[in-house]
Amino acid sequence: MKNLYILLITALLSSSVQAQLGVDTFELGEDNANNYPGASWTTTNAGTGFSDWTFDTALPEGGFSGRFIASFSAALDVSGNSFGMFANSGNGAVSGAAVDMPKALEEGDSFSVSVGVNFRDGNKGFDLRDASDATIINFNVGGDQYNITGTPGLYGNAYDANTVIKFTFTQNASDVSWTAVRSGGLSGSESGTIAAISPGTIENIRFYNVSAGTNGDGGSGQRNLYLNSLEFNSTYTVAGNSTVSVSGDTTAPYLNIESGSTVNVPSTSNLTVSGLLLVSGDLNLTSTSTQYPSLITNGGSFGNITYNRFVNSNANGNDLISAPVGGGGAWSTFLTPANAAALLDDGNVGPTTYAFAPFDKTTGDFENYTDATVTNIDGGRGYRVATDAGTTLAFTGPESPLTTTTIAISIAGPEFEEWNLIGNPYPAYLNVQDFLNNTANAALLDETSVGIYGYDGDASNGWTIYNLSNTTPSTLITPGQGFFVAAESSGNIEFTTTMRRTGSTEDFIVGRNAELVYLMLQLSTNTSNFKTDFYFNANATLGLDAGYDTSVWGYVAPSFSIYSHLVEDNTGSELAIQSLNSSDLSEVTIPLGVNASQGEQLTFSILDSTLPESVNVYLDDVVANTTTLLNNSDYIITPATNLSGTGRFFLRTSEDALSTIENSFDAINIFALNNSRELVVSGHLKDNTMLELFDIQGRKIWATKLDHITLENRIDVSNLSAGVYVVNVQNNGQEKTQKVIIK
Repeated sequence: MKNLYILLITALLSSSVQAQLGVDTFELGEDNANNYPGASWTTTNAGTGFSDWTFDTALPEGGFSGRFIASFSAALDVSGNSFGMFANSGNGAVSGAAVDMPKALEEGDSFSVSVGVNFRDGNKGFDLRDASDATIINFNVGGDQYNITGTPGLYGNAYDANTVIKFTFTQNASDVSWTAVRSGGLSGSESGTIAAISPGTIENIRFYNVSAGTNGDGGSGQRNLYLNSLEFNSTYTVAGNSTVSVSGDTTAPYLNIESGSTVNVPSTSNLTVSGLLLVSGDLNLTSTSTQYPSLITNGGSFGNITYNRFVNSNANGNDLISAPVGGGGAWSTFLTPANAAALLDDGNVGPTTYAFAPFDKTTGDFENYTDATVTNIDGGRGYRVATDAGTTLAFTGPESPLTTTTIAISIAGPEFEEWNLIGNPYPAYLNVQDFLNNTANAALLDETSVGIYGYDGDASNGWTIYNLSNTTPSTLITPGQGFFVAAESSGNIEFTTTMRRTGSTEDFIVGRNAELVYLMLQLSTNTSNFKTDFYFNANATLGLDAGYDTSVWGYVAPSFSIYSHLVEDNTGSELAIQSLNSSDLSEVTIPLGVNASQGEQLTFSILDSTLPESVNVYLDDVVANTTTLLNNSDYIITPATNLSGTGRFFLRTSEDALSTIENSFDAINIFALNNSRELVVSGHLKDNTMLELFDIQGRKIWATKLDHITLENRIDVSNLSAGVYVVNVQNNGQEKTQKVIIK
């Protein structure tokens, strides 16, 4: 079996930025009267971003109406020019001018315009309108008043012939806020909010001047509407070939990255897009060895995303990763010159073999891709990968769809039949408990191995395993993380968008939490260490609890290891994590399995614990007839023979001040090995120990004497029918009765 490793990672590049998403704005449209040469206000828009102008006039009772470019005041003019609209003499004469905005006003967008008005007869102003040209917001000057929708009498209707008002309208999540700043004559500002206006409603503006007819003031030319300096700004449409950085946890109502622009999400940041994500430019997320940015979209995603995913060097161990974006993309497309240069390869020419391999179920091993391989990098599939020196690999493609992503797992292959290498398909963190509690996933995973298996990069202490006992509702795994699961049947594992989270943790580092009550027992030598874990919670029993009791990877503990067996209804499963009920803390004896070589000093110790101070933890060695209170000291031995399996060592918790091994059969382990059809009794026995086997009706099937010299007695039960049996083991001073299931 080739070595498997998961991420021990280094640091990465950073990019200079010119703006910050959610803080800085980007100008999508601009127009002013100085853009129009020859003082002629034409239909062709001479600014940027806005549509061409549409003009309308009406003279129901004669008079005059039209448009012009001239000076109003220094407060409004741009280089001496402002737009002007006249309508006079004839009652109801109308001059109108409309223009479409660069885009509908979305949350975080703002539109501003400045207007100048002197005489306040007639009706002058503007309408902000929707796609069907229905008025949504109105500003009107008439009857000696300044009125804006919902707010009559701006500035108390105080009048000055030279006053200029700059209006700014900002779209919020469900309303539009406005400010009106007055200058040039009278000064001051007012603001307000107009309720019940949804993002995407306002799309254009129409300016108008409606005459009240001749009023005899001799100043008909003064009753004009002047306007200037139209601007449309956006916080979340990135335009103008801008480079933008995301800082911290940023939530954007939508995000549109225009062609030529770039948004960078560094390793310390997370980006959530509530609405639509449109990427015509570049959206880059870049991780380091210990920090991973995330992207979550909830309103659809169009365009390609690049996730620069750190991958460890071969010298420090390969990684197990998955494609965080672009699932289903071609391997040949992924193998860009930059990725090919970063990947570890064999140095051959034609073809070159790269350290990028799925776990092939037909061979039961990792099969590396070459530059001649024709295949896809599947979303949700895991891969063993290594780079030359520890760097990022660029995965480019669309975000995983906002539907369920599935990946097939199976029981197949010459070895490791149940084991399948899959991975997080999202550029976001994945919630572990959501994944394990998913109904489809729980039904597919082996009940003795319901968990996520990730190698921690250190071959001496085994896999990092997440199950329901050692995680909390906030436990996450990183974007693009590969891991193994064990299949009980063939089918499709599900990744759903509801499992996505933002986060800040590194890959496969178990976050200890005060909510968890646990004990980590370590076996170590001068050069190696291995651990096994015990968790105590209200959901567990002394028997098998799917999702809480989890076997070692591959079901068989390695040559140097420590593991445990179930306390009740033991099936011989070698457990990396065993969960017991919180009430068992007061008194329970747990069989331990130890694999180690003779002549090498072994140390048993508590690596970590959150057990109450009242609980004593003992290690019983029934061969040496010793008991050690591990709370106070380690247990150290140098075995004279190789150690293998269970029967010699037992872990015992107690709230009594015990110091010696009780002379009972609590330290006897009885279970059935259904693969080999054997009944196993392990532990230190006295002479003249008999075993009797009864069927469920209480009829004795047979009896045999056990060998008290060996720590493990095995009895062939291949001739028995499948079913539930009762085993009774006894001698002159001891007796133990236990139920076993023979399959």
